[in-house]
Amino acid sequence: MKCSFCEYPLLCKACGQPFVARSAEAHVAMSQPDMEVYCPECQAVLACKACGYVYGESGEETESS
Repeated sequence: MKCSFCEYPLLCKACGQPFVARSAEAHVAMSQPDMEVYCPECQAVLACKACGYVYGESGEETESS
């Protein structure tokens, strides 16, 4: 599957495994910016390893120093 944002193959940023939607709901959630999608391998919120796009980022995960 390709990243919705950068079109590169979608690899989980946390574990490096390719994302494969295991249900119709997960596939639909990929196009909904407000729905969190979890990696089926490591259960982390899915983020693209290539571009860093977070699937379902709500804006509350900002880094501060």
